Amino acid sequence: MTMLQNAIILTTGFLLSQVLIARNTHFRLISFLLRHGGTGLRSLLTSVLLISYGLSIFLSNTVVVLALLPVVNRLMGFVTDGVSKKEVATLFYLALTFGATTGGLASLTGNPLNAFSAGLLEFYRIDNREHVNFFSWLMIGIPATLVIIAAARMIILRTARNCNEMALIYPDSQEKARLPHRSLLFFALNMAFITTLSGIQFFLKPAPLLSGLSWIDLGFLCYGTLFALFSFLYPAKTAQPGNVLKNTVFLLFFVTSFPILLISRISMEIERHMRIPLSPLYLFLERKLQQLFDKLWRRLFGEPSGSIESANSNALLSINTIIFDIPYFGLLLVTLFGSFLYLILNVGDNPATPQSDGFLVNAVTGLILDMLEPLETPLLLIPVLNAAAAFSSELLSNTAIVVILSPLMIATAPHTGLSPLVLLLSLTTAASAAYMTPLASPANTLAFGGFKRVSLKTIIAAGMMMNIMASIVIAIVFLGISLLP
Repeated sequence: MTMLQNAIILTTGFLLSQVLIARNTHFRLISFLLRHGGTGLRSLLTSVLLISYGLSIFLSNTVVVLALLPVVNRLMGFVTDGVSKKEVATLFYLALTFGATTGGLASLTGNPLNAFSAGLLEFYRIDNREHVNFFSWLMIGIPATLVIIAAARMIILRTARNCNEMALIYPDSQEKARLPHRSLLFFALNMAFITTLSGIQFFLKPAPLLSGLSWIDLGFLCYGTLFALFSFLYPAKTAQPGNVLKNTVFLLFFVTSFPILLISRISMEIERHMRIPLSPLYLFLERKLQQLFDKLWRRLFGEPSGSIESANSNALLSINTIIFDIPYFGLLLVTLFGSFLYLILNVGDNPATPQSDGFLVNAVTGLILDMLEPLETPLLLIPVLNAAAAFSSELLSNTAIVVILSPLMIATAPHTGLSPLVLLLSLTTAASAAYMTPLASPANTLAFGGFKRVSLKTIIAAGMMMNIMASIVIAIVFLGISLLP
């Protein structure tokens, strides 16, 4: 059951990223590189590029950008007065976003859109979808993205050719300049375990063993459960039964309270963004929740509970901080927009037919077929599709592009001689390979907002070269896959 495996991989990947951030692994890693890898500007740009790329292969690139932004801003504090801070900020923006976007193409966990596309394969029941899992995506994604990341480094260094190499000065301090061995070993062991299980699934495809689940599915289920329990229940300070009990009560309270917090936080975000007065509702809900938390904690442990927004310092991860950090308004907009797109695509759809054949789908399908007719080979569709998806994502949501075009790709696949699986994955990957504008992806938007001043002209120029390069590489990869027997 690949959907179950993908869900567990995404969940544990998110929790793993939070554990690494809580341990300040990203700060310690960059400090080590500053101490041992040279402090020249080109060396630092390469370090940021490769770190964001490497982490984004296994963790969500949006999370990676959020984690590395404070690190990069710290580096910006070492810029000497004689150098343009705007120029250096632009270069670090390029290194951070180029690395995160490229790493996000390499695996199912690197970009939320990748997992979404895997879900579409299941939703449309595409043939050979069982071959698409964490391992198979990784085996194709890493070689392809290594080519793209090499091109990214060349483009960034070419952009930095007029910038002083000795622009950054790192203070002479040994503080936290050692490699975070334990954190990196913990990260590597988890990724190795996930990759091994996915590889066994890809090659052996074990039969169901219990309730439709194979022993690989059961292995993933046990692993995900143990990882979550370790993250939220294992005492961060002293491993005593009393601390485990406190962490358990804390976790269960906020998990069961999530529906109330969901209503409260959505109301708060709606008031903040749309100026609709909903404060009486969310203040009442959170006040009652605080009173209940105080009463429960005092009765069980005989001590004050603290605020419901205070982190649980006794555990590796605090469930309430994760709940409060969820971008509720953004998720609400995505849900509403996705529902709107779904309704539009299904206007005129015949429920008696398995394929999507609404008015819009039929119109665009006919347009695509008319464009394909004069071509000598339908294989030209992949390069054209990749370029169109990449550049369209610069101004439109890449998720919206995939939602709109995925039924069209499936409908036109029989007319092109190409597999729907190849067309859908090519579309998804190309839509994620958008480097030009801050609107291209959440990672780009977060990075753009994290720098005080950057040159939009430089970003667009360098991003255009990356779009072209990534489109070419992705087209070659999927053309090669389409020719396989």
